[in-house]
Amino acid sequence: MMKKIAVAVLLAAAMFSSAFSMGQTETKSNSREAKWAKDNGLDKDESVDELYQKAKAEGALVIYTISSRTQKVANAFKEAYPGINVEVYDISSGTLKEKFATEYKSGIRTVDILHSKEQVGEYTYEMFSEGMLHNYQPASIFKNVPASYMTLTPLMLELNLWFYNTEVYKSCPITSWWDFTKPEWKGRVVFQDAASNDAYCAPLTAMVQHADEMAADYEKVFGKKIQLAKDEPNAGYAFIKRFLANSPIIAKGSDEVIELVGAKGQKNPPVGYASSVKLRKQRDGYAINYGPKTMHVSNGIPALNFIAIANECKHPNAAKLFIKFWMGGEDGKGKGYEPLVSLGSWSVRPENPSAKGNIPLADIPLWKIDFDYIYNNIETVRDYWIAHRN
Repeated sequence: MMKKIAVAVLLAAAMFSSAFSMGQTETKSNSREAKWAKDNGLDKDESVDELYQKAKAEGALVIYTISSRTQKVANAFKEAYPGINVEVYDISSGTLKEKFATEYKSGIRTVDILHSKEQVGEYTYEMFSEGMLHNYQPASIFKNVPASYMTLTPLMLELNLWFYNTEVYKSCPITSWWDFTKPEWKGRVVFQDAASNDAYCAPLTAMVQHADEMAADYEKVFGKKIQLAKDEPNAGYAFIKRFLANSPIIAKGSDEVIELVGAKGQKNPPVGYASSVKLRKQRDGYAINYGPKTMHVSNGIPALNFIAIANECKHPNAAKLFIKFWMGGEDGKGKGYEPLVSLGSWSVRPENPSAKGNIPLADIPLWKIDFDYIYNNIETVRDYWIAHRN
């Protein structure tokens, strides 16, 4: 169960400086962790040449990551900056968080850079606010990134989107979440279990937060105002209850969602909510596409891939140099970002290239990330889901 954090503390953790953002890194400016970050220049924007000299003296770098593509970045980095040995450990997201927390609390300082995904606020309020992890956001790299994405150090965004079968539908057949409560979609919507999957509970929590928008969209879809039952606190909760009553198919993962939606030869295929990166399954013969621009209100909330420097790590200068390289350098076009350019993922840095065929992020209806609300309300929404699922 996630611990609640006082709003005043969260606001203090989010304070930025004008030229450089330490983001959510420190809750206490005079803490030992904050002093370590300052002493190691995480508030500075040093040149690449200066960092390289310091990094060569350190000689090594250790990265924990949730993506196999990070090894490609490391290979390119070693070519660009000889003399720095880079070890990359590809770890599942759940295991990575637990591994780092266990090591850190045991006094083990192995990792320098941690790359993971934040959608519900656990890293923000359980690690950054405690000084276990630090942001590194030099202005030369991040000056044009929207402030809403700078709570953490953003690498890229992934989304969950609604996929449909392109053999049967020429375009996305749904325009509203409320469509999934209609009789024609009974038993024909693939979702994952929000009781155990935060990536599915988080957008439902955002839906509860934006209940007024959900109520307005209900009226747009059905031509009348929503009437709430006694056990429906608002339109967001009403959707969850009515969606579950319409017998959705609960899949075990995004691959299964794509298989059920995109298998060829179906006459009446379902639609399904899955990670946007699964669009690459087109190459495996699945008849799939997504149509995020058709949704009236929102497709949900993004999952923020972030990079962090571990507190008291052994190679802070190599870490800073690698992050600059990973973000594509000052012009955003460097080899470090190339492995990240793929369908279904988006950089929040305007200078970075985007994959051919990617829908512009600005054209996709999304709710803004509000880690405070999600973190403090997701368990209530999860309990409501559990209480109303069949």
